[in-house]
Amino acid sequence: MILTLKKFFVNKDNDYSDMSERVGARRIFLDNVLAGKVPNDDYGVEKLIVYCQSLIDGQRKAVPGLNDGSWSISPDPSEVSEEDLMDYHYFPTFIAIAMLTACARKFPEEIGSLTGLDEAIVQGYKFAIGCNLEGYGFNSLFQQLESVLIMGSGGCISWLVNHPDACPGIVKRLREIAADYQSHLDKGDTVLSFGGDYKRQYTLAVTYLEPLLG
Repeated sequence: MILTLKKFFVNKDNDYSDMSERVGARRIFLDNVLAGKVPNDDYGVEKLIVYCQSLIDGQRKAVPGLNDGSWSISPDPSEVSEEDLMDYHYFPTFIAIAMLTACARKFPEEIGSLTGLDEAIVQGYKFAIGCNLEGYGFNSLFQQLESVLIMGSGGCISWLVNHPDACPGIVKRLREIAADYQSHLDKGDTVLSFGGDYKRQYTLAVTYLEPLLG
C-alpha cells in the first residue's frame, strides 16, 4: 500500500513518539511523490492539489518558541527541547518546502499556479535559515546532511538558483556547506561521530548543491 496524506495538520499534543511517526509519514509521502508513485488511480492529482493547498494555508505563524514561516508539527513549540528542534520544527519544514517545490515542478498548471505558493516557500526558507542549517547535539552533522538531502531531492536547489533574491542567507550557507562536504570527501573523512560511513550521502549532497557553485 502506498502511503498518502490528505492534508497538513499540527499534532494534537507534544507526544514525541506520535510526532516522530507523523514527520516520518510526511517524508515517505514526499518520497512517493518524487518516485512517481503518487498521483495514482486511488490518489489523483486533484487530491495532491488539496494537500499542497493545505500546506500553504497551514504554514505556521510566530508563536512562543517558534518563528514565523514553519511547518512545525508541535502544537506547543516552547515545550520542545533544543535537541529535538530539528526533528519537530525544521525537518517538517524542509519536507514541506521540498513537497511544494517538487509538485510545482511536476504539475506547473495545477499546483505551480496555486495562490501563495512562492510566498510560502520563501517564508519557509526564512524560517529554515534560523537554525543556520545546523543540527543539534551529537548527531548534528547527520541532521544537517538530512536537511540538505531533503531539499536537494525536491528540486529546492534549482528553485533557489532561479530565485536568487528569495533568501540570500540560505544560499550563502548552502555554498559553505557544499565546500565543507567536498573537503570531507577529499580527505576521506565521511564517517560520522556515531559510526557509519556516509560517503554516499556526502557525494549526493554535493551533487545536489553543485548548481549553486556555478
